[in-house]
Amino acid sequence: MRGQSILKYKNQNDITSDSVEKKKKRKVIVWLILLLLLLFSCGAGYFFNQVYSPTITKKIVSGDFLPDYKDAKKLTDEELAKYAQKKADASKFQMIINSDISVNKNSQFSDINIKNPTSNSYPIAVTITLDNGEVVYRSGRMDVGYEVKNPKLDKNLKVGHYKGVAIFKVYDEKTSKEKGKVSTAITIVVK
Repeated sequence: MRGQSILKYKNQNDITSDSVEKKKKRKVIVWLILLLLLLFSCGAGYFFNQVYSPTITKKIVSGDFLPDYKDAKKLTDEELAKYAQKKADASKFQMIINSDISVNKNSQFSDINIKNPTSNSYPIAVTITLDNGEVVYRSGRMDVGYEVKNPKLDKNLKVGHYKGVAIFKVYDEKTSKEKGKVSTAITIVVK
C-alpha cells in the first residue's frame, strides 16, 4: 500500500507541474501574439500614413533677390514736392454749375451753366435729378475746357419750385470708366 500512495502522490505532482508549464506556454504564446499584433498595427499605420496622407511640399525660394544700389539716388525735398504737387493737380476736380436754375415754362430752356474748366484733368458728365428721383437733365460727355450753356431740359416741368441735386461723374479719359462722383444741391424755378 505504501507503494500505491507514493505513486498517487507522484502523479499529482506531475499533473501540477504539467499544468504550470502549459500555463507558462500559453502566456508566452499570448504575449507573442500581442507583440505581433502591435508590430502589425504599427506597420499598417505607418504604411497608410505614407500612402494615403496628403503630400507636404516644401517651397524653395531661390533666384531673384533685391540687388545692391548702383545708379539710384535719393530725391531732393524740392523734387518730392514737385512730384506730389503734380499728383495733387491731376487728382483735383472743380465743379462749376449755377445752383439756382431758372426754366422757361413754355420752351423748357434753362439758364443752366455747367463748366469743366481746364484746371480739371478728366472728362465729366452731369445729371440733374429732382428730390423725388426724377432725372430732368443729362449733359452727356464734357471734356476738359468744355461747357454747357442754356440747355433745354430733358423732362418738361410745370410751373413751380423744385429741389434737386446735380451729380458730376468723373471719368478716366483712356478707359472711359467712372473714377468717382461729386454732387451739389440745386433749386429749379419754372416760370
